[in-house]
Formats: sequence, structure tokens, C-alpha cells
Amino acid sequence: MLRIVTFVLLVLLTSSWPVFAADDFAGRVKNVQGSVSVKRQGMMLPAERGMKIHVNDVISTGKDGAVGIILQDNTIFSLGPESELELKEFVFAPDTGRFSMLAKMIKGTFVYMSGLIGKLSPGSTTIETPVGTIAIRGTRFAAKIVEN
Repeated sequence: MLRIVTFVLLVLLTSSWPVFAADDFAGRVKNVQGSVSVKRQGMMLPAERGMKIHVNDVISTGKDGAVGIILQDNTIFSLGPESELELKEFVFAPDTGRFSMLAKMIKGTFVYMSGLIGKLSPGSTTIETPVGTIAIRGTRFAAKIVEN
């Protein structure tokens, strides 16, 4: 009986491990104007100043919306009205030399300014768009994605 209880406790503790890791975040919302939401694990959350942004979050702005996001390496994304961005991957571990940032611009207008990942590992930053991929080598760009 003791073995069964120990086994069940061990399974419960190890299955909740991802919940503890969920506090790792990629960045924060710096400013919000108008209607802005964050889709996280199937839930729509209203964006607010200081909100943590995690990998796989999809940030969307409404007709009157705009948002500024600063990632942990000081990368900046600014989204205009009717825009949508998914942060697909973000690794910033300078102590181990691991860097990676992959974002997908789904629609709308964007301004991007690279942070430390772009300076320390220029080939580790990629932006996907509906029609192609941008490998970032510079420090900033603006883009507008229009729907067909």
C-alpha cells in the first residue's frame, strides 16, 4: 500500500512540473492603447501594461488597438491596429550562449527593433510572414502584412 501511495504522489508531483516552469516568460507588455488581447493556451486575455508575454502567445489588436512589447533581451515589437503576432520561440540564455527568437507576423503593421539576441547572435532571429521569412541581420524594420 505504501508503494502505491508513493507512486501516486510521485506521478502527481512530476505531472505538475510544467506548471512550475510556466512562470518563465519572454517579455512584457510595455504599453496598450485601445483593444488588445493575448491568446494563451486557448484563452483570450485582455492585454494590460506589465502583463507577461510567453512563448506561443498570440497578441492581437483591434481597429483602435496598438501595443508595445519588450522582450527580456530588449527586443521591441510595436503593433498597430488590426495586427496579429505570434511569439513562436524565445531563448535568451547568455550564460550558456543559447539565443533564439522566432516570431510570426500574421497580419497588420509592425515595427521591430532588435535587442541583445540580434547583437550577440545575429543569425538567431527569424521573423515569419504569410509569404516568406526574414532572417534578421540589422537592428530594425517596419512591415505591413495585408490580407488577400
